[in-house]
Amino acid sequence: MKNYIERIAARTMPSAYRNLRMLARVNASDETMLARVIAYESEVRELRAELNEVRRDNRRVVELYDLVFDRLREDMPLRAQPVPTSTRND
Repeated sequence: MKNYIERIAARTMPSAYRNLRMLARVNASDETMLARVIAYESEVRELRAELNEVRRDNRRVVELYDLVFDRLREDMPLRAQPVPTSTRND
């Protein structure tokens, strides 16, 4: 069963599986690997914070676009009024 799960994990998420296998072999006394893992965790936290900031900025831009288009629709001087045409043949 363990081999079956390992094969599925290796096929469906190869990079994550490879990283997990590498971490499983890490010896706690190997300070360089531990320092790298801690540095990676710190970098991931920073990247998540930046990503959240970009998402907030994106939401704000969308809100501003919506506001601009709503105002343009409301304040448009020529509101799609039909042009009178004379089709009579006198």
